Amino acid sequence: MRDLLSYSGPTPYQLTLPRSVAQSGRVFFLVFLFILPFQRMPFLGDNLLGIQGLKPFNLLSAIVLAYLVLQSAPLYATDKIEQRSLRIFLLYFATFAIAYIRSIPNAPLLHSRLPTTFPETYLDFTLSSCIVPAFYILGFLFTLKRMCSYHELERITTAICLSILLFSAAFIILILTHPSVLSESRPEIAEIGGDSRERGGMNELCATYFGVHYNTIGTIYICCAPLLLHRFLARGALWIVPLGLSLLAILLLGSRSALITVGVSLCLLLIQRRRFDILLAGAAVLGIASLLWVAPTVEALFSIGFETGSDFSADALLTGRVDYIWAPLLNEWTSNIGLFLFGAGRYGIVTSQSWDTGALLHMGHAHNAIINFFVDCGAIFSSVLIVLLLVGVATAWRTGRRLNSDLYWALFAGIFGFGIGMATEREIFPTIDNMYVFPIIAMMINLARLRYLDAYQRRMGPQEVI
Repeated sequence: MRDLLSYSGPTPYQLTLPRSVAQSGRVFFLVFLFILPFQRMPFLGDNLLGIQGLKPFNLLSAIVLAYLVLQSAPLYATDKIEQRSLRIFLLYFATFAIAYIRSIPNAPLLHSRLPTTFPETYLDFTLSSCIVPAFYILGFLFTLKRMCSYHELERITTAICLSILLFSAAFIILILTHPSVLSESRPEIAEIGGDSRERGGMNELCATYFGVHYNTIGTIYICCAPLLLHRFLARGALWIVPLGLSLLAILLLGSRSALITVGVSLCLLLIQRRRFDILLAGAAVLGIASLLWVAPTVEALFSIGFETGSDFSADALLTGRVDYIWAPLLNEWTSNIGLFLFGAGRYGIVTSQSWDTGALLHMGHAHNAIINFFVDCGAIFSSVLIVLLLVGVATAWRTGRRLNSDLYWALFAGIFGFGIGMATEREIFPTIDNMYVFPIIAMMINLARLRYLDAYQRRMGPQEVI
């Protein structure tokens, strides 16, 4: 009997559709990845034919889902690594589904408290809070099941890097045509804790032209910047253009967390690759640039908690998150045994009794991934999550040391950066913020599967395995 791990094609099982149809599915998936940063732009975020939910991105996602279901059994595992990955995925998806179902009765309350964030009808709430976020998970399943060769993983990397190149160019052009956002203050859309510095205008610009918060754009760069650096190191000087444009976009963006996290991730990747020459050259360029021009991000980075007359504290450094989000939520949830054990369902923060008292800032999420998950799902699921995260990080590190793959370490750096960002932003459940996390994790898993497949084939030798 042929061992399933001995199959040397792009996937470890036989296709159920003709090869041309399978190839078309991969093309649609690469287009899906390419338009991820642009999905909420005006020309892509409008409903087609006036039909609610029939947006170009949703339609493309449905096509990708159809190809995935028709080409293979999405939940059928062919090796132990894939089997474990699918089990964890099913646990994750079940937790997300339970949290969403529990939030359905709260839909009118969510709309009344944040009418611009949550739709009024149950149907619109289901589409925006469940169906569309579930589409982001396709990046994990399709990559895991259908993009299993080194060549296909490189194609995914290319699609993401080219998408970020175009996105960075579009963002920089927008800034050049709207230079006032770099110095514009908008108190009415002030950031957390009353910080009404220059980021108000930037957030309005991002929401108008890209349909997202500027921190979402920062998360995109956190996940993808290491891939751009990997391409520059692996493919030569031409790839310095997308890398340079992305770094310039981050400086212009005004997101402190994105600047710090991307800087740490890129430095760690350069150290891992032992490219100290590039590390020193980059530090020198940044030092010279900072003397000639202080970017808004750098200025914002040193402004919080350090202004003249301000007291330095963790709350000041975190712009009000401690005193006005985390402390009120934790006090309320720990004083109620039901909330403590099981949470309040998806978007639990908006159901808080402290919402109308002034003790809690009016936010759609807790600006800390673990606390937000605890508020939604309670201590039981949160304990499982923390254990899985710790085991996952340790396993990913050990796997990387065995693989000796530059692409793997670039992917790891992106996930590592996202993990750092979880302290002040981002979420565990699928959102537009973490849409790139799913294909990146699946790529890491497939690189590990390919390594064990190669090792198995070397042990078996050149003869055919029967």
